[in-house]
Amino acid sequence: MSAAAIALSAYLTALGESIQDENQQRLALNETALNIEFHGAQILFSHQQWHILDNTVCYQHDRNSPAYSDCTIQAKSLFNQICSALSNRATSYWHHQKYKEMYCDAAVNFQPMVATISYGESTQMSAQEKKCNQLILKALVNKDEASIKEKNEACKGISKK
Repeated sequence: MSAAAIALSAYLTALGESIQDENQQRLALNETALNIEFHGAQILFSHQQWHILDNTVCYQHDRNSPAYSDCTIQAKSLFNQICSALSNRATSYWHHQKYKEMYCDAAVNFQPMVATISYGESTQMSAQEKKCNQLILKALVNKDEASIKEKNEACKGISKK
């Protein structure tokens, strides 16, 4: 085989691989993991076929933790900011349009896990309620007039729930 034929064969092979690589990029068939630092937090997620996989967002955290909740809230904000930035910048590059669609879709459809920890009213006892409870127990045990009178005085004005 001549040098020209070898060069032509190598060129056609490279061209075919280049076209195949570009088609794979356009379709984005492989899952791609990303790690983006945003406001000091690491937002990890994956995308495939130009769609962010919701179940991979913040997968580095336990789903039952406050850190996971905080991370998903940050991720939603990140998706909104990237969507806005890509929407405000016009380009004919095909990747740009795909990324814009992907992040804008996530900005609209991704639902962060919002968790709050609060204490109900029943666990918040005033000093008067605690004293009343102690004296109720004392009156039940002692069953004398003095303990009952002391209990009644301490428990005045406390509403029963």
